[in-house]
Amino acid sequence: MNKQVTILLSIIGALILGIGILFYTKVLEIKMVDTSDKVQSFHFKSIDGKEFNVDAKNRRFNVKELEGKTIFLQIFSWDCEFCEKEIPQLIKLKKSLGNRFDIIAIEAGDDTKEHAKEFIKKYGINYNIVLGKKHKDFYIYLQKHYGWDGVIPLTIVLSKEGYVLAFEKGFKSYSLSELLKASLLKE
Repeated sequence: MNKQVTILLSIIGALILGIGILFYTKVLEIKMVDTSDKVQSFHFKSIDGKEFNVDAKNRRFNVKELEGKTIFLQIFSWDCEFCEKEIPQLIKLKKSLGNRFDIIAIEAGDDTKEHAKEFIKKYGINYNIVLGKKHKDFYIYLQKHYGWDGVIPLTIVLSKEGYVLAFEKGFKSYSLSELLKASLLKE
């Protein structure tokens, strides 16, 4: 009988310890995310000269020039094979959704404007491409507030009100249109 009580107490102790460790690590994760009320502003300019002013605060990105639209904020690179696979999906989404939807794709490499224009022409890209070399502050913001580890492609789906509906990094086995549909069901 004493052996059974000892085993039972050991199991209960292990469970309490496990729950305590889990709780402690979750508390640390919460503390790592900055929840300050400070708005951070970012300015992007597309290859074709369109300007986008983005205010970020509390799981929300307000893109002043695209208010009222569902938006994909994407970080990619021309030399990323998985990013390249998503380009036709992005083109198709933009065509099919028209003015209700927009894309700001930030090219994270060190490409030149001329090189980017070649890719835009080659693929027939119909959405906004921004050279990302000078947007390291935006990348740091994503790392600090969302735990982004630099994996691309990164797709952030924003609701019409600017709320983050999805934060998807890396290549997906599903299509971007499925991601959009699933995200919009959250609204």
